[in-house]
Amino acid sequence: MGIRFRKTITIAPGIRINLSKSGVSATVGPKGATLGIGRGGVHANVGIPGSGIFYRKKLPIPWPGGTKKSGPAAGSPQADEGRIAAEEMNSTVQEIIDIHLRTLPPSAAPAYTPREYGEPVPGLPPAPFPLWLRGAVLAAALVLLYFTWGLSFIPWALWEGYIYYVRKKGHSLLLAEWEERKKAFEQEETRRAVRFKEAVQLSGEKPEAALEAVISSIEWPRETHVSYQVDGTIAFLDVDLPEIEDMPQAVYGYSKRSGLTESPKSETQIRKDFARHVHGVAFLLLGEVFRTIPSITEIVLSGYTQKIQPSTGREEDQYLYSLRVHRDQWKDINFSALSDIDPVEAIGGFEIRRNMTKTGIFKTVEPFSL
Repeated sequence: MGIRFRKTITIAPGIRINLSKSGVSATVGPKGATLGIGRGGVHANVGIPGSGIFYRKKLPIPWPGGTKKSGPAAGSPQADEGRIAAEEMNSTVQEIIDIHLRTLPPSAAPAYTPREYGEPVPGLPPAPFPLWLRGAVLAAALVLLYFTWGLSFIPWALWEGYIYYVRKKGHSLLLAEWEERKKAFEQEETRRAVRFKEAVQLSGEKPEAALEAVISSIEWPRETHVSYQVDGTIAFLDVDLPEIEDMPQAVYGYSKRSGLTESPKSETQIRKDFARHVHGVAFLLLGEVFRTIPSITEIVLSGYTQKIQPSTGREEDQYLYSLRVHRDQWKDINFSALSDIDPVEAIGGFEIRRNMTKTGIFKTVEPFSL
């Protein structure tokens, strides 16, 4: 069922676009938006790449269930930082769910948003010898200090100097390779920006090329397929929606005893978050198409996901919704008050095929045909 028009070409590292005689499809954005909590410490690592929403930090607070039995005292800088971290993580997760908030009005001209080079600067490599061995050499030097009139420190200093030299040399090589990759990335970004501008300027003559440029520049929290074609003044889109299992499963908090904590969301809340997000995906795509191609007066957009069929055990594409939206209807949206808009209700106001309960349980629907 899903991605009804496809061949595959590569348009950029990590981004793929699919073409066929009747249309185009793109794989946009990187995989994953994660939060990491482990015995090595607490890391916040949440974001929507390309949106300016990103949070990654090694937090100096205890991992829940870790070896530290109590958190910092209430009112201490660490406790304040822990509470702020939990709030920021919850806020960022909510912004991932509320992806519709990134939608721009149809009057906003498309503009290329440069991507940031995400690879961190390499740090100093670890010592080539284990710490216990280096400690043993130091201990031997201290033991022999009296008997060698301090000369035992000379081989120890040479030993440590050699280790530092090896690490610095390795770091220089890593840094040079990192700078080459960064330079290549920035050069490619410059080329992408030029191609983007050229494609948008020719949207009237080559609408699918313009959609290719704009849709492939959108970065979701996870890998997403969008297939599309333009027939006259009508645009058709199929979008591969995330699975409900991909949605954030917990709410983060902070307590004096446990540090950063996770509280699991109820199944109903997860389903509602999922419904809000997948409708937000449609909302954002509608906005991108309408503002990219002024000649488009109507969009037919269908969203599908993969489910295991109990009768066969095979994974199949199943459509969760299919809608038809006219430009005049889209213009009625108050884009200055997106935070007040429920994407589920907003999408439901258009001509739509959707079988969903109030608690976010979907049943398969037949999408609008081309």
